[in-house]
Amino acid sequence: MVSLEAAHGAPAGEGVPRPVRIWNHVVTVAAAAAMAFAGWQNRWISDDGLIAVRTVRQLLAGNGPVYNIGERVEANTSTVWTYLVAAVSWLSGGDVAYVSVLVGLACAVGAVAFAVSGAMRLHGAGHRFLPVAVLVVLALPPFWEYATSGLESGLMLLWMAASWWLLVRAASGGPVLPVVIVLGLAPLVRPELALVYPVFFGALLALRWPGWPTAARWFAVSVALPVAYQVFRMGYYGLLVPNTALAKEAGESRWARGLLYAADTVLTYQLLGPLLALVPLALWGRRTRRDLVLSAAPIAAGLLMLLYVLRVGGDFMHGRMMLPVLLLLLLPAMVLPLRAVTGLVCATVTLWAVVCVVALRVPYPQVIGPDGIADERGFYVASTRDPHPVTAESHLRARAHPLIGGGATGLHVPGLAPVPLRDDLPARLAVAGNVLGAVGVSFPLDVLVVDQLGLANALGSHMELACGQRVGHEKPLPAEYLLADYMAGGTPLPDQRLRAEVERIRGDLATAPYRDLLDATRAPLTPGRFWDNLVGAPARTTFRFPTSGTPCPPS
Repeated sequence: MVSLEAAHGAPAGEGVPRPVRIWNHVVTVAAAAAMAFAGWQNRWISDDGLIAVRTVRQLLAGNGPVYNIGERVEANTSTVWTYLVAAVSWLSGGDVAYVSVLVGLACAVGAVAFAVSGAMRLHGAGHRFLPVAVLVVLALPPFWEYATSGLESGLMLLWMAASWWLLVRAASGGPVLPVVIVLGLAPLVRPELALVYPVFFGALLALRWPGWPTAARWFAVSVALPVAYQVFRMGYYGLLVPNTALAKEAGESRWARGLLYAADTVLTYQLLGPLLALVPLALWGRRTRRDLVLSAAPIAAGLLMLLYVLRVGGDFMHGRMMLPVLLLLLLPAMVLPLRAVTGLVCATVTLWAVVCVVALRVPYPQVIGPDGIADERGFYVASTRDPHPVTAESHLRARAHPLIGGGATGLHVPGLAPVPLRDDLPARLAVAGNVLGAVGVSFPLDVLVVDQLGLANALGSHMELACGQRVGHEKPLPAEYLLADYMAGGTPLPDQRLRAEVERIRGDLATAPYRDLLDATRAPLTPGRFWDNLVGAPARTTFRFPTSGTPCPPS
């Protein structure tokens, strides 16, 4: 009797001629190797990646998943990424920055392997396969660059590809529990992946409907870990979402900016042609319900992710937020059986890929493009004068802070004279800045690094938007707030206007909404504090305060 898996063409190898198996293995290995080579040749770590590095170092030092000692702020968007890098760093004893680069590359390579293997399972093992849509992934410079970067981009790609591979396997009679568990990690890998979760989980139920009681158990198993972490997040950090979501106002609608961001990627690399050819081809000829559901699910999820990118206004990093969209749309056509039509499409995509690899690059003057979108890797390669800035040292050489190693104390805010810190703070030195990653790795973990853009600052993230500039750079917390929050009481200030403004803000910070916000992150974490944080998280998340006369940072 033919097994269910073999009947649906899963590439188990049984009954498949050896030359065909070898051909398909070569295609898979070659695609993964190409991603490994391209990612390694473009290895780097971004300033945002260094933010995650400091959080991991705090975690490994026993200070908790925080950016600053004494301030419970979730400065990393991806929970799984934080703990994955921490685990590998702890086991290997390696430099956290370098570990994050290598782990990101491994995730990206794994994503390509799972994506190609999933497409082979979908279309049937008995065919020789042509690399088609995978050429788009391998030819696009943003995929090369964000294979590393110290960010969770590679992990996102791995989660999507592995989830789809597990879904295809489960649809062919494979185990269900692995896909149920992996799907549940979606919001912990990156919050917006919660949009992919219902599409993939719904596809699983459509293909392997077990009845209501078992479906309910699958759902309970799937959401158990993210629900548990959400309770922890609300009790520990006092918010419903990572602090970065507030700093970037991820709940706002910015459709015009989002369209500009998506077009910046699509037009730069002339992607309309490959997408219009490959996405319909992925659905063409799907004769069975199984094949149609498995092909349509990632495409539907990709369209949902595209709507999310358009709505939130994209990002300031060129191409980064479009990578999950592109991978999802292309998953069913990663490889296609060798036929006349697929051969023609493969040849056409290959010509485009050659042009893309050789000639298509971001056309930004001084690496900054429209609406503040940046060739982020190009910027840091230029600023560090290092073709592969993969460690903190590369960034430190380019941005050496004047206070490093000087035994300085007090609060240091750019443009102002140093002032003494409050006695109740757990540090004797506080340094403010808006290049958070580089500043953060410049100083020991017991130094307060005060983020003026709100990513790692509980007060700054709750500002109303003050600038219509780059995403994530629109909440520059005025210096007066830093003085009011961290400066020792009774400190004389030379400017009367500044002194009056600081006293006014101090009065505000003593009132209920501000005091509750600061206590949620700084008060000792007793059971009572955890409960107050938990029940107050919804109101605290929506709290915003206005500022006037806020200077915008350079774009």
